Amino acid sequence: MGPGDKGSRRVRDEQGIELGLVELLEKQKTELVIRVLKKHEELQAGKEFTEKILTSLNELFFLLDRDFFVVQCNNEFTRCLGYSLDKLRPLNLIDLVDDSDCLMIREALAEGEFQILETNLIDQGGRPVPVTLKGSTYVTESGRVLHMFIASDKSDFYKMMARMREVQDQLTHSARLASLGEMAAGIGHELTQPLNAILLLARNCLKAMADPEHNRKMLEENLGIIIDRVNKASSIINSLKSFATKAKDTLVPVNINAIILDILNFFESQLTLSDIGLYLELDTQRPIEVMGQEVKFEQVFFNLIQNAILSMGKTAEPRLTITTGVTSSVNPASLREEPYVLIAVRDNGEGINQANLEKIFDPFFTTRSAGSGMGLGLSIVDRIVRGFGGFIRVDSQPGQGACFNVYLPAHEGGGA
Repeated sequence: MGPGDKGSRRVRDEQGIELGLVELLEKQKTELVIRVLKKHEELQAGKEFTEKILTSLNELFFLLDRDFFVVQCNNEFTRCLGYSLDKLRPLNLIDLVDDSDCLMIREALAEGEFQILETNLIDQGGRPVPVTLKGSTYVTESGRVLHMFIASDKSDFYKMMARMREVQDQLTHSARLASLGEMAAGIGHELTQPLNAILLLARNCLKAMADPEHNRKMLEENLGIIIDRVNKASSIINSLKSFATKAKDTLVPVNINAIILDILNFFESQLTLSDIGLYLELDTQRPIEVMGQEVKFEQVFFNLIQNAILSMGKTAEPRLTITTGVTSSVNPASLREEPYVLIAVRDNGEGINQANLEKIFDPFFTTRSAGSGMGLGLSIVDRIVRGFGGFIRVDSQPGQGACFNVYLPAHEGGGA
C-alpha cells in the first residue's frame, strides 16, 4: 500500500469520526430537547394541577412575596374580598389587615408557622370579613421567600351565633314571663291586701266627713295609710315591669345582696302563706358586687328561690337559707385560683336524686307534673351564670334538701 492509499484511509477515518460525533451530538441534542419538552409538560401539568386545587378550595388562598405583596390568589379570595391582582397597583398585606394584626402576623411568620389566628380581612369596600387564618413561610431552591396563607370565612358562622344569641334571649324572656304566670296567685295576694286596706280606709274617711273637725286626726292618719298602701301597690307593679323587661347588653357592677332582697320582697307573701322560715346570712361587711346585668341576675335568683319554695311543699317545717360572701375558687377556664362571689340557696325540701342531678341543667328537663313547668328555668340559670364567667355546684340528697352554690367572678371594685 502506497503513501497515497494511507492518506486516503486517514481522511476516511477522520470523516467517519466526524460523522460519528455529529450523529452523537444530534442524538444528544434530540434527547435534550425531549427531556426539556417533558420537563415543560410536567411543569405545565403541575401548574394546571395546582390551579385546579386552588380553584376547588372553599377557603381563601393567597401567596405573598418577601415584601408581603400578593403574587397569587385563588378565585375564593377574589370572590370574597373583591380584589383582583394588578401589577400596576400591587396588593400588600397592610391592605388586607389593620396595622396591629399586620405586625402580629409578620412576627408570627418570623417565629415560624402559625396554625390559627382569628382576625378580620378588609375587603375592597373597606368592610371587615371575620376569618381564621393559617400561614407559613416557604423558601424555594433559588432562594425566593414566599408566605402562604389559607383563611376560612367565618361571616356566616358569626351571623348564626348572633341569631342563636337572639333566640336564646327571646327564650329567656319567655321563661321570665312563664315564671310570672306561675306567680300569679302570689301577685294577686300582694295587690289585694293594699287595695282592701285602701277601700276600708276610704270608707272610714267618708263616714268621718260627717264631722270633719272632730275626726281630723283620724282622717289624717287614714289618708297617710292610704298613700302608703298606694306606694306599696306601685312598687309591686314596678317590680313586675322590671322583671318582665328584656335585659340590655351593657355590663355594670351589680350588688348581689340588693338583688336578693328585692327578689325576697317579691316572694314575701308566698313565704308567709307557705309558712316558710327565712334565714339570711348576707355578707354586709363589704359590697358584694359582680359585673353583669341586673335583670339577668334577677332571673337567676328568682328561679333558684322559686324552685326551693316548690321543693318544700310537703316539708313539715320548711326553711329557706340564703348566704352571700366572697371566697377563692379555681377558675375552670384558666385553672388559676381567683376571687368569686358565692351565693348559696339552701332548702330542706325533698332533695334531688343522683340520676336527676346529672340532668337538672338540661333544657326541658323537669321533675314537675305535666303542664306545671317547661323545664327551662335551671337551663337558663346555668347559661346566664356561665355567660358571666361563673359556674354552679349543687349539693343534694333525696329527702335532705338541696343547696345551689352560685360562683360569680368578684368585681375588682366591689367584693374582691
